[in-house]
This record gives sequence, structure tokens and C-alpha cells, in this order.
Amino acid sequence: MRRFSIIFFIFALIFSVSCENKVSIPSQEISDDDSDIVSDNDTAELPDDDSDAVQGPLFNLKVEANEKNSLSCRLTFSTAGEKKTFVKYYSTNHAGYKTTEDSAKNEHYFFLWGMRENRDYKIEIYSDEENPELLATAGFHSGEIPEYILPPYLVTNEKESVQPGFLMLAQQSHPDNEKMKPLIFMIDQDGFIVWYFEYYVPGYSLLGDPYYREITNTVFLGVQKGIMDDMLVEEGIEIDFEGNIVWKSPLLPGSTYGETTWHHMYRILEDDTILFVRAQYQDTVVSDRIVNVDKDYNLLWEWGYFDSPDYFTDIECSDPNAYWCDWTHTNSAMMFKEDGSAYFNSLWLGFFKIDMNTKEISWKFGKDGNFTMLSEHPYPWPDASHDPKFRDASRKRLLFFDNGMTERFYSRIIEYEIDEDAMIAEITFEYDGLDSGHGWFAGMGWGDVEYLENGNFLVTKGYVDDTQNSSVFEVTRDGRVVWEIYTEKEEGFMIELYNARKFVPPLEFLNE
Repeated sequence: MRRFSIIFFIFALIFSVSCENKVSIPSQEISDDDSDIVSDNDTAELPDDDSDAVQGPLFNLKVEANEKNSLSCRLTFSTAGEKKTFVKYYSTNHAGYKTTEDSAKNEHYFFLWGMRENRDYKIEIYSDEENPELLATAGFHSGEIPEYILPPYLVTNEKESVQPGFLMLAQQSHPDNEKMKPLIFMIDQDGFIVWYFEYYVPGYSLLGDPYYREITNTVFLGVQKGIMDDMLVEEGIEIDFEGNIVWKSPLLPGSTYGETTWHHMYRILEDDTILFVRAQYQDTVVSDRIVNVDKDYNLLWEWGYFDSPDYFTDIECSDPNAYWCDWTHTNSAMMFKEDGSAYFNSLWLGFFKIDMNTKEISWKFGKDGNFTMLSEHPYPWPDASHDPKFRDASRKRLLFFDNGMTERFYSRIIEYEIDEDAMIAEITFEYDGLDSGHGWFAGMGWGDVEYLENGNFLVTKGYVDDTQNSSVFEVTRDGRVVWEIYTEKEEGFMIELYNARKFVPPLEFLNE
């Protein structure tokens, strides 16, 4: 379903940087010579008295393609005196972005990203002052995305009601392993891919759980390792938007669902430590450990279900006929070190709070738990849920992606107001889409829901059957689906997503 033939793809790739590019500085123009680079011979010379009076406002202007991501480029230039500048870049059919320096300087560097594929972008450089002056213009032709990225397609977009930003996801599930690549990508509100990152390690691996860190403007993500038990491979990395690795975990042996590496969740905390879930085995019983380490992998805290036999007294297998007993199936955890609290979610057992100091279970939320439900509902409790989270630091609103795998057989998102002092809970929001024909069933598991800044919810449908599309959609509190993408689906295969996250990138969006 690619839009261009292989021949055209190769031709466009070869000429993607040099096509129709031109650099222009007021009062001097440099025509295209099959390069985006302005040579030193094309710049104005500084006078001998080293004053700010020069023939042109800037020099050494270069636009260079990013070899790691064809939808981005590097812009560099010099100014005679220290100057703070900003850049706008856009195309005829993409409004584009503005990005501004944080201080005045002589040597200037901008990384321009978030472009759509195969577009001619105009780059404008301005002085950042009360009355900005246009200093120079340049051009860049964005390349093609790799052919093995299977882009989703937009089916709903009520722009005035949608949270602005980029959606970040990992192309994780596909029946054909040859088509699965270790990559993540971002799409904009209009459904266009605007960024991607590939990362290959020895053996078979995928990327998972990508997370944008606003404090560092980086992306933190895990490496899900396949059958590579004897190979030393990192299990997590942190990158900048250019695709440069700024951190990687120590090299470890093991594969996903082994006892030496993570499964389901790999997160960075605010204190720059790492929290993940790791499998633990006792004979044929599969359980989990929650582990917190620093970036050098020094152990800071850990706990596993086998550590609390007085609380978790009964071992029940999700499938009694299976050789391996899937007992706990933990899919997420949270830590609040300021008050010594941690939370974890078991697909089969429920949602728990644990005291990090004593390692004793404080309470269970869910069916047969410690909370009294105030709301009248035929199915008041989560059933085989994924990745719950609190709305804010008060921890009074609790949100679940509820698979419904054992009693309802339809999925939903559900939010509760909880009171730990009175140990009561009340349903404050529920969406299942059944009344509007938008219902779904993640009967194979997976799925996720996130709070968005505008009050909406971002829902990842997850692992649905082949009669449906796996999708990501945004729903309002009054139950309107205002934005949705479907993943690629053809005869015999479908991309199915574990989770997705939307964030506001450090770019100023220009008006469409």
C-alpha cells in the first residue's frame, strides 16, 4: 500500500536533499548547486576593525539532512555579533513550526524536525526582537519514510476538540515477524508520520513503552529482547529527537519474560531512576518482581509476590491446563517515593498499594478488595485491567483500561474517585462505546488509556480480534470520539498496539 513505486522511492531518496534547494540571504542569493550547504566563499567577510557592520546579517549557513531520520535536518549559521534568533519552517501544504533559541550567541544550531514526508520546506531565519528582521531563507526537501513503517490512517478528526500534539507509538504486533522492525514513530494530528527512530541490536528485538521526558526533551524506551539468552544486549535506551543515544542500560543477557530482563513495563521516574517489571519463577509458576534501579543498574528497591506468602496465599492459574501457570501477570507499577508508596497492577489479581519501607500490602482495589463501592453498576470493578494511573498528585482519581476478559467480554475505560481514609470508591466516568456502535473487546489482552491535558482520554484499543481494527482514539468526558486512527490491516495481518502516548513537542505550531 505504499504510494510510490520502488524505482521512484530510490530516485527520491537520492535527490531528496538537493531537489530545488536554494539559500537566500538579504542582498545576496546563492543558487542551487546540488547541495544544501552554503560554502565559506559565499558568505560576507568581516571588516578588519571587527565591528558588527558586515555585508550580510549572517554567514556559514548550512542545511544538512539527518541521516537517522529523513523527516528532519540540521541548520547552522554564524552571526557577527551575539544575536538571539528564531526559525520558521513550513511547506505549501503543511503549516509547519517555529522554534526559538534560548539565548543570544554567535554560533547558531537548530534541529528542524516534525516534517511530513516528501515535501519542499521553506526555512526562514529571523532575529528574535520586538520587530523581527528576516535574516535569511533556505530550503529542504524531506525524504520518504522507510517502507516497512506501516502508517495508520486517520478516520476522525474534530480539530477544535482534540488535544494538540504528537502521538508516539511502537509498531509492535504483527503476525509476520519479517515485517516487524524495532522502531517507534510519531504522527501529527492530521495523521501524518512526522518522526521515526530505528534501533537494531543483535538477535531479534522490538522497541516498547516509549515515553517523552519534558524535562530533558528526550525519549526513553525499552528494548524487548527475543530469544537471545546468551547475548549481552542493552534493555533500555534514551535518545534525543535527532536519534542520538544519550544513555543506554548496561549489557545484560536474557530475553523477555526471562528473570534477567523486563517485560510489560520499562519506565523512567522523575528522580532519573528506572522502574520495571521482571518475571520470577517458582517451579512452573510464573510470577513477577517489581524492580527499581539507578541508571547504572544498582538495585534501589525490589519486591515480588513470593516475598509475601502470608498475603498471596493461593496460587490460581489463568489456564489450569497450561504447562506454565500464569499466576500474577503484572503489567504496570508506580512509585511515589516522597511518601514511601508504590502501586502495581496484576491482570488477574487486581490493583495494589504497597508500603515501600515495610513491603507490606496496604490495600487491594478491585473485586474482593478492601474498598466499598458506592456506585450501582452490574460490573463495578475492573476485570483483567491494564496500566492504571492517577489523574494527579492527589491520587484520588484512578483510571483503568479494563479488558473485561473474564466476566463482561467487552472492554471499556473506567475512572473512580477513591477515598483511602474511608476506604470507599465511586465510579466517576465510564466509556465502552456500546451505545454508539464504537464498542470493542480486547479479548487477547493489551490496551491502554491516558489522561490528556485538555480533559479528554487517549485510548489504545490493543489486541482485538480480526473483525475489528486496532486503533487509537481520543474521547471526551461526554462520550464523543473526536479523533481516531486505525492501524494497518490487510488480508492475513493487522498491526495491533500495546499502548500509545500523546505529548506536546517543544515546537510552536504555526496556524494551518
